[in-house]
Amino acid sequence: MENLFLVCLIPPISIVEDIDVIRNHISEKYQVFESLKRPAHITLYNPVKISSLEKEKQFFRALEDSAYSLSFTQVIKNFNSFPQHTIYIDVEQNNHLMQLQAQIKSELKPLKLLDEKNNFKFTPHLTIAFKDVKPNHYASIMEEYGDKNFKRTFEVNHFSIYKHIDKRWQPFKEIQFKNPEAKPGVLNLFS
Repeated sequence: MENLFLVCLIPPISIVEDIDVIRNHISEKYQVFESLKRPAHITLYNPVKISSLEKEKQFFRALEDSAYSLSFTQVIKNFNSFPQHTIYIDVEQNNHLMQLQAQIKSELKPLKLLDEKNNFKFTPHLTIAFKDVKPNHYASIMEEYGDKNFKRTFEVNHFSIYKHIDKRWQPFKEIQFKNPEAKPGVLNLFS
């Protein structure tokens, strides 16, 4: 048994449809298709392979424990890039998003699912083209999209887990936020 999971935020379907129009246009015009193999998403934790049922149970328990968060509004807007290989829609950083990602990372850290080189600094973004973007296409895509305005806002009250099934990322589970005040505290013998 080996399963591959992705922890992410998925915008509402109406926003995903808008993003897919952009991703499809880029794919057709520039012959880059890699981003279409994934859902439009904001990665909260890099994809991880889990090869035991016990580790999988620990993984989902840790994710449930990281879901103590208030709902928040997320803004995605305009276009940016990691030079020469990845074009994305900017995800505005806010305290709620950064705390949610930090909680997930903290709860999953004891499971040692990622080695240090994959334990990335969180730069929230929503990829629209990557991996198969050639340098000349990169420049052309950025020329076309770099100055375009794009802005969408949505409420976040859960995060998603996708599972890689039959060579595709499939929705697997949503974890709803829980009231942060209900989070059990650390037990202390002296309190």
